[in-house]
Amino acid sequence: MSIAQPVAASEECLAQAHLRTLDQCHKGETLCIEALVEQPEFGDGDASVSMRLKELGFLPGARLTILGYGFLGRDPLSVKIAGTKFALRRREASKLLVSTVEASA
Repeated sequence: MSIAQPVAASEECLAQAHLRTLDQCHKGETLCIEALVEQPEFGDGDASVSMRLKELGFLPGARLTILGYGFLGRDPLSVKIAGTKFALRRREASKLLVSTVEASA
């Protein structure tokens, strides 16, 4: 069984698909994870961070809601995914490529 490798997302690619990283989103938004992307800040540990996020349930197709931010809007981000609340650093959140879930009528 092969594991999908994270891909680097260019600014142009993000703009065309109306996607953004989780750290660019706002409190109260409901989002769908589209992919995990490379984050050069993690260096050689990038694959380990991606794997840990996946183990926690941050998988493509999963929906999450941003509950809030830490002191002065900084770290950590509080999110709820599959009924569980998590706190993520902005660096970790920047690995998650998300799209907005439209509210159903």
